Amino acid sequence: MSIFGRIVCPSAGFLSGPWLRWLKQAVVEGRPDDYLIRIDGAATSEGRLERLSSLRDLLTVTAGQKIAFVTDVTDTPANRAAIVALVQNADILFIEAAFAGADAALARDRAHLTTTAAGEIAREANVRRVEPFHFSPRYAGEQERMLAEVMTAFRDPTPDAKT
Repeated sequence: MSIFGRIVCPSAGFLSGPWLRWLKQAVVEGRPDDYLIRIDGAATSEGRLERLSSLRDLLTVTAGQKIAFVTDVTDTPANRAAIVALVQNADILFIEAAFAGADAALARDRAHLTTTAAGEIAREANVRRVEPFHFSPRYAGEQERMLAEVMTAFRDPTPDAKT
């Protein structure tokens, strides 16, 4: 959740100040409408108290963004379950895809994910967008193929060989 203060209105006695942080905190904490906020530096009088209910219209509450980052991990059932739970419904998942799907044994030996595993994890976690990175130097010049492998596994729920 993101909370943004609207333009503060000096003519109404609301100047910028620490009270905006207190107001946002009260909203995030779910304080009741009768919760009092001290308006420090108010134009009409220093330190007046206002009920939260009278200040709510000064804020805009919007959905925040969930960004996840996964790297240097072996594709085991326990790791996969933990990763999926952690990154569930992320807006953007940055995930390593160090090795091609065909090189699953090498990926396990080096404790990294394959392109296929990265895409499957992103799909299983229902992320909105996947951004693979950390390709092994052995695939220099093959970035398009590596990206395509991740995106195929991300979009296609057909169970090919699990890697």
